[in-house]
Amino acid sequence: MKKVIAISLLLFLFVSVSNAQVGKMSVEPNVVLALPLGSFGDANSIGFGGTATFMYRVINQLDLTGSIGYLRWGNKNVDGSFSSIPLLFGARYYFQKGSITPYAGAELGLHFSSSSIELPTYSFGGQTFGGGTASGSSTDFGIGFGGGALFQASPNLTLDATLQYNLIASSGSASYLSLEVGVLFGIN
Repeated sequence: MKKVIAISLLLFLFVSVSNAQVGKMSVEPNVVLALPLGSFGDANSIGFGGTATFMYRVINQLDLTGSIGYLRWGNKNVDGSFSSIPLLFGARYYFQKGSITPYAGAELGLHFSSSSIELPTYSFGGQTFGGGTASGSSTDFGIGFGGGALFQASPNLTLDATLQYNLIASSGSASYLSLEVGVLFGIN
């Protein structure tokens, strides 16, 4: 709980300090589909979640970004799950402006991860053994890079689609490919 409060406070301060530059900011809620890769994919099923991204325009084609989210994967082999709260900062570079605006981006930061596994129970001689839940948590460095495009659906509606490779650098590092779809809202 302390981590969530600290993350929320940090993001609030980031937004408040940046809010002094009127007309150069936007926020974007996203729905995320997270496809686990490699050994992480061998143990976990497709993940789902959401993120919120704050963007601050520093020059015409470059935004600084800050995002926070929640992602959850189910375990394929046992009854359990793996979840992560990514807190990432980065940049987006926009190539051409128009009704479709492609971009490339990169982020780095922290993943506050946790996992839990339901332990099986065994009965022997009228006694029950085992059962319960085993869980653990960690804070790990994370990096992501990829690209996407903004789609100007109408003068007041901009959609965003992003495909990004992500790496959580833990002792058994986890990588996943995220597909994010969101709506961009300008802050004035």
